[in-house]
Amino acid sequence: MRITLAAGLLFLSAAPLLAGTAGFAFLQVPAGARAVAMGGAFTAVPGDPMGLYWNPATLAGLQGQMFTSTYTGYLMDMQAGFAGWANPSGGDIVGVSVNYFYGGSFTRTTMTEPTGTGEEFSTNSVALGGTYVHSFGPDLSAGTTAKFVYSSIDTYNGTAFLVDLGAWYRPSDISLGLVVRNAGIQTKAFYRENDPMPTEIAAGASACFLGDRLLVALDGSYPFQGDFNAAVGLEYKPMEMLAVRAGGNLRDLDAADNAGGGFLDALAFGAGTGWNRFTLDYAFKPLADLGNIHRFSVGIAL
Repeated sequence: MRITLAAGLLFLSAAPLLAGTAGFAFLQVPAGARAVAMGGAFTAVPGDPMGLYWNPATLAGLQGQMFTSTYTGYLMDMQAGFAGWANPSGGDIVGVSVNYFYGGSFTRTTMTEPTGTGEEFSTNSVALGGTYVHSFGPDLSAGTTAKFVYSSIDTYNGTAFLVDLGAWYRPSDISLGLVVRNAGIQTKAFYRENDPMPTEIAAGASACFLGDRLLVALDGSYPFQGDFNAAVGLEYKPMEMLAVRAGGNLRDLDAADNAGGGFLDALAFGAGTGWNRFTLDYAFKPLADLGNIHRFSVGIAL
């Protein structure tokens, strides 16, 4: 694939696969196969280590120390991954995480050599996070994640310091979540001027039915550099060791429509299983005529 250096810089600051026009847009790539299969409606789902990405306050529901990792293979050799560790101790939870995105390698072109110079360059991004959560009781918690973010393309690079601030509350059988993601400042510009950060605010609710076999989750989010998004997700456990999931959101519905797809192309599907200390989750996301995205996640209780 041939692309100019200017177009590559545009990728890092606008991320054409993603909504919005903010810089460091790789941070908006959803993490976790379980969450993705539920349409990204995960702001109020407690007890999952992927709360490190979605809402740190929901880590209060963890029953013990956990490690989680997820991998996504995108189109055009692009890859994304997320790994994290969370450890509850008393009324506090601490965690660390790494979020990375590889944008692929490209052939450099210039005005005088539009077919390529024969040189290759690549784009990479990473965010390192540290998380702290405090529980004010079994049904109320607040948490924060501080992140150092670095992105590069060829010889250009940018850095930022961002934070997530979240709260989780369970007044009854319904869990409520509120989070501000990726608020902060760019500490080094890619080129001349700083980009707006991919800050968004999200609120959600989740509840279990049928003796905890059915989980229903709803989310609404507003990115400061994009359009309002609403998401809904379902998880059903027909048996103890199996969960099946489905979900969707308005953002994916718009993307499917722009790609010439239909309603089913806006949905995500998945399944998960667990045995002893291990969990394995999978999510399938169609992209109309562009292909399909597969996500895998593993979790280990330490």
